Amino acid sequence: MYLTRNVSCFFTSILVSAALFGCRSDPSLTQVVSTDCFGGPGSGCTAQCSGWYPDWISDAPIGDDVETFQLAQGYWLGIPVVENQEIVRFDPPEPSTTASWLSHDFHLGSERLDYLNAIKNYAFAGMTSVDFVAQKNNKRRWYHVPMMTTSPNSKREPYHGVTKERLLRANEHTWIQNSSNGLRSFAIGYYNALGSYTLGQVFNDPNPALADPSKATFIDGTMVFKILFAEYDPSKIVPGTDPLEGSPEWSVVDVSTPNAPLVKVRLLQVDIAVKDPRSLQTGWVFATFVYDKSLQGSISDPWHRLTPVGLQWGNDPDVTASGVGVIDETWVNPEVPSIYGSVFGRHGRLNGPVDNPRSSCISCHSTAQMVSNVTRSGASYRDFTRVSMVPPANCSNTEDMLWFRNIQAGTPFGAIDNNNQCVAASPNLNTPPLYFLDYSLQLQVGLASSLYYRNANPCAAIVAAAVDRSNEKKSSVKKSKSEGKDLYERDFSKLDLSKARLKLLKSDVTKKPIEYEIEQR
Repeated sequence: MYLTRNVSCFFTSILVSAALFGCRSDPSLTQVVSTDCFGGPGSGCTAQCSGWYPDWISDAPIGDDVETFQLAQGYWLGIPVVENQEIVRFDPPEPSTTASWLSHDFHLGSERLDYLNAIKNYAFAGMTSVDFVAQKNNKRRWYHVPMMTTSPNSKREPYHGVTKERLLRANEHTWIQNSSNGLRSFAIGYYNALGSYTLGQVFNDPNPALADPSKATFIDGTMVFKILFAEYDPSKIVPGTDPLEGSPEWSVVDVSTPNAPLVKVRLLQVDIAVKDPRSLQTGWVFATFVYDKSLQGSISDPWHRLTPVGLQWGNDPDVTASGVGVIDETWVNPEVPSIYGSVFGRHGRLNGPVDNPRSSCISCHSTAQMVSNVTRSGASYRDFTRVSMVPPANCSNTEDMLWFRNIQAGTPFGAIDNNNQCVAASPNLNTPPLYFLDYSLQLQVGLASSLYYRNANPCAAIVAAAVDRSNEKKSSVKKSKSEGKDLYERDFSKLDLSKARLKLLKSDVTKKPIEYEIEQR
């Protein structure tokens, strides 16, 4: 059954203008659906709907007067092509040639800190003042990956949309009490407009079973960043060593124990990845930052108290798994706060404190792939991905090197043998059914929910009632502003558009601003 609530933010205006920005949901502005905990018919969980896909699916009790997370899912449609004063299609956007970080060469030691500052400032502009609520950012548009809503232990929680990450262990961090069972970690990721275009191409229908992994290639200039939090429990921290002193704090649900009290978490790590054509090894540059409490006296905004760990643009495949060779596709900042140690990734490759030291940023993300011809029927999740994110512990040093190759865009990691998970399958799988997901593990999670577990979309009925799908390409469009430029996005209007079309109010598409309105036929 539907627990109907007012949908005035679902979006309310007929005029498609630059003033239209999504707002963060609260119980009076969204629609909540009773569902089972995997999005299907039934009960036991609630799903919040503000667009095609659920913001979250939760079995945790949600208060009536609290703000909840809203998925930013109005993905960029591309460049409008206008014929006879109507938008007939959208062409793919061009790669960015003006991104701020392109003014700095990460290969040069003298420019690496400038590169790091450029990508951090781009990611954080307009975000820190709105507590990283994407819809409230009036500087630039940010978006989330859909369908990360069903894993019992790591799905999006309902207050900030974070998912559960790797446990912080005492044997890896000297500041965590040995007597503790470690600290939980949580994270949320954001894609810029160029990245959202790819998300919208992959998830191009309210039916998640129709997701298209063949479209998962990001455009140069794409940025994705992730803010990672550690559980904050002073009793689990060695006295006098607390590295999270003064760090931004949230309260979140641990979805594996949904009825327990909210967990206090504090910012620990920020990861940023950009699709940079100058990275000939992989096409990507990864960066990691850590919270630095020593900056409390000089930086008032706690979100900006970050020190870079370093940059990585390749996997250093010529450095053996036992550490023989010289790392030259990672740069590690010598000024990392000493409490975090000096080396995070395998033999000096880049990683952050939350990450697995057996791997590295690029190594882990290079495993982002999926097999399209397997669904859950006695199969394991590895049958869907056909690879582990890090080398299994029983692999030899030689076998580990399979995880430290430089993999170019369009080439999947490759399937691992079903019987020996340390070696490549022979013969390997063709592409397709093995799809490369361009270093996006978030896409892998969303696609696993959609195509492997075949989880339902509890918001589909709302979408069907709100929008005439046959007319959607012409009608469900809104024009926003990002960085001073027009941006055409999906619009999830409650208005019945079956007899409407977009009328071009200004016929010269080369002049800005261009406005559109709904014209009833």
